[in-house]
This record gives sequence, C-alpha cells and structure tokens, in this order.
Amino acid sequence: MPKNKNIPIKYTSREFESIKKDIIEHAKRYYPDIYNDFSEASFGSLVFDSVAYVGDILSFYLDYSVNESFLDTAVEFVNVRKHAKTMGYSFAGVPVSSGEIACFILVPANSEGNAPDLSYLPVLKKGSEFSNNRGVTYTLMQDIVFNRPENDKIAVRFDPDEGKTTHYGIRAYGPISSGKSFLTKVDLTNSQFEKFKKIRIGDSSITEIISVVDSEGNRFYEVDFLSQESVMIETTNQNAANDGVRSILKPFVTARRFTFYQDDTGTYLQFGFGSDGEDDSGLVDPSKVVLKLHGRDHITHTAIDPTKLLGTDKLGISPQGTVLSVVYRKNDGTFTNSGTQTINTVSSAIFRFRNESSLVSSTVDEVKNSLEATNEMPIVGSSVDFTTEELKVRSKNLFASQNRAVTKSDYEAISYNMPTKFGQIKRVNIINDPFATNKKLAMYVVSEDENSNLVQTPMVTKQNLRTWLNQYIGINDIIEMFDAKIINFSISFKVQVDNRYDRTTVLSEAIGRIKSNYSEKFYIGEPIYLNKIYNILSKTEGVVDVINVNIQKKTSIDNSTYSSTSFFFQDVLSADGTFYKAPKNVVYEIKFPDDDITGTAI
Repeated sequence: MPKNKNIPIKYTSREFESIKKDIIEHAKRYYPDIYNDFSEASFGSLVFDSVAYVGDILSFYLDYSVNESFLDTAVEFVNVRKHAKTMGYSFAGVPVSSGEIACFILVPANSEGNAPDLSYLPVLKKGSEFSNNRGVTYTLMQDIVFNRPENDKIAVRFDPDEGKTTHYGIRAYGPISSGKSFLTKVDLTNSQFEKFKKIRIGDSSITEIISVVDSEGNRFYEVDFLSQESVMIETTNQNAANDGVRSILKPFVTARRFTFYQDDTGTYLQFGFGSDGEDDSGLVDPSKVVLKLHGRDHITHTAIDPTKLLGTDKLGISPQGTVLSVVYRKNDGTFTNSGTQTINTVSSAIFRFRNESSLVSSTVDEVKNSLEATNEMPIVGSSVDFTTEELKVRSKNLFASQNRAVTKSDYEAISYNMPTKFGQIKRVNIINDPFATNKKLAMYVVSEDENSNLVQTPMVTKQNLRTWLNQYIGINDIIEMFDAKIINFSISFKVQVDNRYDRTTVLSEAIGRIKSNYSEKFYIGEPIYLNKIYNILSKTEGVVDVINVNIQKKTSIDNSTYSSTSFFFQDVLSADGTFYKAPKNVVYEIKFPDDDITGTAI
C-alpha cells in the first residue's frame, strides 16, 4: 500500500464494539494480502480486541475528564468542592460545633456578708478550654466577666455562729466552639522569594487560623481574597466603663495578608507577590479613600471610593527570610456535637484578677479551684456530610447572590456559608412573615445534635447568624429568626409478597430501600410524598402489591425522646391523598429509622 495514500479514519467510534469493527474493516480494505485470518481463535483477533479495549478505556477517561471539568456534570466530590471554591463557596471540610457554657465559681463575701467581694471576682479569659465526657475539647471564644450585674449570685455558705454569708456562688455564661489551639512554626529563613507562596501548615482537619506572626513581630491577616487590602480589627474601647462596649472595630489597611483554603491533601496559606519594602500598612486615612467631586455649582459631596482601597497590584507581601508562627484550632474528636450537661471538665482555665498582687494568694487559688462548668443547652453544629448535589446547589445559590441578599435563595445561600467557627445550621427557610404589617421576613432554622438528629439552634448561633446576615441584607429588610418546629414521624406499611420469594428477605429489602431514600434530612417546608413511598415499595423485587402505607406522629411519654410539638397529619393531607403538606416553619424527621420504619409482609 502506498505510504502517501490518505486513509479515512472514523473519529466517531468510541466504545469497544464499534472500534473493533472499524479496525477489522480497515484491515480487510487496506491489508487484504498481508492478513486474512479473521476467525475468533486467531492471533489477529487478540490484537483487534486489545486495541479496541485500549481505545474504549481512553474514550471513557476522556469523557470522564471533560465531565469533571464542569460543575453540572462533575460526580467526584473533590472536584465539585474545587468548582464550589471558584464560585466563592467555602466548604467546611470538618465539623465545628458552637454553643454556650455556664461557668460557676465560689467567691468570698465582703465584710458585711451581704454581697460578694468584688476584688475577688475574676475574668475567665478567652482561650480557656473545657471537655465533654468523650474527651472532645471546646474553647472559650470570649472573656467571661464575673463581676457583671446580670450574672446570677446566690449565697451558698454561711457562718454557723453569726449566720452571715461567707461565700457566694456566681454563674456566668460565655460562647464556646469545638476545637483545641495548636502552634506550628514554618521556617522560611533560607527560602528564596517566591510569588504567591503557598505554605502547608497541617492536614485537612484544621478548623480555623487564629494568628500568623513572623519572627519580627509582624502579623499577617486573613482575607477572603488577596485583592482585599482592608480588614476590620478589634481595638480596646477606652470608654468601656461608661458605654458598656468592650471593643471597637476599626478599618485597617495591611499588605501582610493571606488566604486560607483546604482540600483533601491538607490546609494551606497563600500569600501575594509583593516584597517587604512595599508594606503600606496602617489605619485607613479617610482623606485618602474619599472621592472628591469637582466642577459643581454647589457644595462638594465626599463619598468613599472603593478603588482607593486597591492601590497596589502586588496582592500583599510574600514572606521570606523569617519564621512564621501559626496558631490554629483543630478538633480532637470526630463527633463535635455534645448533648446537654455533658461538658463538665475544665481542661485549662486562664484567670485574670484586678490587682492580684494585693489579694490573698490562698483565697485567689480557692476561687480558681472552685471553677465548675456545664452546658445547659446542646452544643451543636452542622454536618459536613454533604452530597455532591447539595454542594452544587449551595455553591450555585451563593454565586447567584453576588454577596447581597435579595431573594429567598440569596438569604439561604449566605446563611449556609457562615464560617463554621460561628456555629452552623442544618436547614434554613425564609418566608414573608404572615403576621407582620410591614415587609418583615421570618427565618426558620434548625441544627443537628451529636447523634445527627435535628434540634433547636442554640441562641449564640442565631445571634452570630443575625450578625453575619447584617452585612448582606438590604437597608429596608427586617429579619426575625425563629426555631423551626420539628415533627418526628414513623412509616409503617403492608405489602403482598410473591410466594416464590422469602417474606423476611423481601421485607428487609423494602425497609432498607425506604431508609436509604430518607437518609438525608428533610428541608424545612418539604412535604412527605406517599406516592413516592408506594413507588419504592412496588419496585422492590418480590413485592406483588402494596396494600397500605401509614404515616404517624411519634411521641413519647416524657417528651424527651421525640418532639413534643402538637401536630395532626390528617390536617395537612392533600385533597387527593398523595402527600402530607408541611407548613413553612415545620421540618419532618425520621429520628430512629431502625425503629420508626416498620412493615408487614403477607
């Protein structure tokens, strides 16, 4: 055959059979004198099969790679996570639970015995640690000041001779979050200058970066994007005694900044590509960031010009020739949720007394040693066991919100994207408040406990969520936050089984299929579709007919196992009897699938 002959090749053949067929036709047409044994037992058949096999595999991986390049068609969770990151959705790879801790101390009374001695009322510092009965550590996120007037005070010890109070018990509350602080050092003394330096500081179980400081004492600040030059820093309020505000937020322009991100390979910090000589850090001078409007026949108006905050194209400083000290928080347990009154151990307490040197050291030690703590409410957070479809929906909704809350989807997407260190919610639903005369919005939220069961969201998490939303909501929007009502229910059914099948096996398979269908938690306002359950049962192998399906509300005598909310399923049954409606503030839950899903086979 001439070498310069143009041989037509079919590029549309992609699977094994079509590729093999094209190869055989090609051999018959262009090599009839060289090879003509096309039997299945020939060596040529092995060659044809091998080439077709390789071609099929290459076609598969080509299609697979292309599909994984787009969010809509990607199926691998790690790739969906990367696409979500590019759309601005920060996926929390590890769970973080938040709540409130109640701390109790014993302090001596004053000389009259009618009040606690104020000089022995300490401050329990942020960073103190507690642990639950499983050994999971929780860190105090704010100082607990025991001399505040709103703290509970009760006389607990008395002088048996004089009858005066000798000691008072003080109870105060503070927010806690799961995780323990760790310090790691990154030695860059011998490193060369590198643009957009990326540093791995640990595995993917790190939940938060607390601080990054170099050996010269310069601090690096975490930002959402490297182009963000200004951050809000906390400064001491000198007038705190008069106005009751401990700290003041001030804008701060810094060239030392980094972004924090995680994937399956670990946790990384990434810096910009500027040098140390380009550090323009300092407090924002309003005269440098306002835009002067000239050429007017009236008084000039000054407004903030956002472009003035992006005066550099270096995207921050890349550290070199130094040692970075990175303090981060990391969970020391797999399950970070904790039930009521399960956090009872004080692992590390950091106290500060006013003028401690003038106090009796033995009494100070007595106050410190008297510290006890417990959680009066569950410590809960959101599960990070997302499905790929749920992560796709959340990232798309957040991207569509464009960092402002206008629509219902915007509010929900921004709520789900709240950093895990402030607490997490499992489900959220927002509607127009039907009882409000103005355009008030009602937001219903629910969280998970340590057993992945739905519970009411802790107050501290709702407060953080309200603060988080304030930076995105419209000026005329008013949001009221409520707990969604949890309705626990059970499913029972009766099916007729083909006599050729074992009833026990068919019944077990039917129950397993329903469990699998309801393995993911309901959304707030999501109905229960009876026809879906009928469809699942009817498609179970061995089931001849589905006789009935019954939905009932689960209750317990002491209301401790199931939700105590009053609810009647017959009141929400649709007119055609195919589904049970869910009010906008109700979320359904099968709490114990092993007990709450039952069936009978006849």
